[in-house]
Amino acid sequence: MTAPDPGVQIKAASDFVKKYPKSTLRPRLARELAEKVSGATDPAQKVSGAQAYREIFTEPSEQEMIVPVLVEGLVAAKRTDEAFTTGGAYLAKNPESLDVLVQLVSAGTVEAKNRNPKFVTPSLQYATNAINLIQADKKPSVLDDASWARYKTEVLPSLHQSMGLLNLVKGDRAAARASYVKASEIAPADPFNYVMLAGLINDEYQTTAKHYQTLPAGPAKDDELKKAQGLMDQTIDAYAHAIALSEGNATLQPVRTQYLQDLEAYYKYRHNNSTAGMQELIDKYKAAPKP
Repeated sequence: MTAPDPGVQIKAASDFVKKYPKSTLRPRLARELAEKVSGATDPAQKVSGAQAYREIFTEPSEQEMIVPVLVEGLVAAKRTDEAFTTGGAYLAKNPESLDVLVQLVSAGTVEAKNRNPKFVTPSLQYATNAINLIQADKKPSVLDDASWARYKTEVLPSLHQSMGLLNLVKGDRAAARASYVKASEIAPADPFNYVMLAGLINDEYQTTAKHYQTLPAGPAKDDELKKAQGLMDQTIDAYAHAIALSEGNATLQPVRTQYLQDLEAYYKYRHNNSTAGMQELIDKYKAAPKP
């Protein structure tokens, strides 16, 4: 482990395990080598190191430590097909490998953002499986209770957020909205969830408003008007959330500026051409200052 060359470390580990396969030092050696491979900054080196590790340390607990590293390296090396093939084959035998599930969801979400829908379907399934494991409190053996608590707090909302984007790319806007709602409930201070919700609800409002205009006078038109007004009110609320929580967030400033304009127009329409109370609505949703 003190050798500067990763290749020497792997060769030495291989020789040791061949000679002393039952050694009490094996778990420590496996863990330390996995950490060394994981720390590689070059994706190609990480992949080759992880692949070599898998040939040496074949116990299930040892494989669990390295497969997420291998998947991460393959993704970083832009070998996403291989990442899904490798990860999928491992999950077929180890369906509760949370790290591998999360790695693949992350990779599939990145591809979806880059307009590649190839991995949307498996990513949605992996996200669902990962969420179920977390909600069932299936703590990975490598985490202690404190680390598990932090992991759930950080990962669970991001999984729902990923499902929102994946469903959006899939074309299921209702499922996308439900996922962003869930993410916002778990992580109420994250502005991105409300940015996406505002856009989704506004699109639904626009569609309903256009449909309302095509209807003849009568009860059906009256009902559609009520539906459109309800959606506008939901959009106003989502805009206010997004604007309040994105204050000071440089990345979200362009959309925040646009949302401010849209919020003012909608708010005035619903409040007799007045903005009285609009700022108070925004302020209500601002995150509490950190102590």
